[in-house]
Amino acid sequence: MSVNENAAMIMEERWEDEVTLRFRAGGYEAVVIPGVGAQIIEFRDLKRKLDLVRTPNRADLAGFKARPQVYGIPFLFPPNRIEDGKFPVEGRVLQFPVNSPTGNNHLHGFLRIKPWQVVNAVAEGEAVTIELAFDGDSGDDDYIAYINQFHFKMIYKLSQAGLEQRLQITNRGKETLPIGIGFHTAFKVPFHPESKPEDYRLRVSIGRKWELNDRGLATGKLLDLTVEEELYRTEGVKPQGTPISIHGTAEPMMVDGKAFHGAIIDDLAQKLRLIYQVGPQYKHWVIWNDAGDQQFICPEPQTWVINAPHIQLDPEVTGYRELKPGETWVEDCAVWIEAY
Repeated sequence: MSVNENAAMIMEERWEDEVTLRFRAGGYEAVVIPGVGAQIIEFRDLKRKLDLVRTPNRADLAGFKARPQVYGIPFLFPPNRIEDGKFPVEGRVLQFPVNSPTGNNHLHGFLRIKPWQVVNAVAEGEAVTIELAFDGDSGDDDYIAYINQFHFKMIYKLSQAGLEQRLQITNRGKETLPIGIGFHTAFKVPFHPESKPEDYRLRVSIGRKWELNDRGLATGKLLDLTVEEELYRTEGVKPQGTPISIHGTAEPMMVDGKAFHGAIIDDLAQKLRLIYQVGPQYKHWVIWNDAGDQQFICPEPQTWVINAPHIQLDPEVTGYRELKPGETWVEDCAVWIEAY
């Protein structure tokens, strides 16, 4: 590995009318686009020349903005679907936009397309830290007014340990408010140029499966994993070839004799392992790969079950969480690759 691949550096670039920051440290390189959800759109292992996430086409910014959730690491607030776009808050019912093409639901929030501000960007030694923040403008729309009561901070750190991500959310309003967080993380399969999709296996710390209705909403009923689905916790499942869409609870699995919460993508041909470790407050997973032929897999960590505000179960089960005025929520994720 060359010195340049280890040395920390930050470069400002442009993608049409958007500024992007390319940052490099510890043998890794990443690109964040602050103006579109503070989203990571590129993440590479420079030593092995691996593209680890699904990267948008630089010739089609409009196409990326229309569907950013299938590239890189998009932040969703709230994640997934909310029934009829209605959100109960403090004895009131807020009406969020019904933006799902099917099912009459609110889908994925809109912070994934909003501009964030770069608060700090530091390259020092063999590490880079970039801090971004979002504070919305006031508005009469219920959803905008709700979002604007929060302060969002995203901190990315790149080093030899890989890409570390810390999300911090503070309730700056006067009311207790619920929060649901998720990442629609899209990993590239295959991520090695000499490998094939069939060389890959996906493991995820999924526990039990949520039953979904025909609108894609959790019914509140938990099901045991099938024999085939249990493979997510053991030898792994092929992430490409057939469509995958499963929603479940999180339960740590054993990896190399240790409890692990996250997702692992093994390249059996190259003996490489991509590791996506998520914090314990991400209590649920969605695993999705579109039609199974688009060369990506999304293991999506979520703090709550789909449609959590409408599910009458213990919050310890659903992941439903409320922040009091002035209270801050924080949790970490990390992605790196290693040989075995």
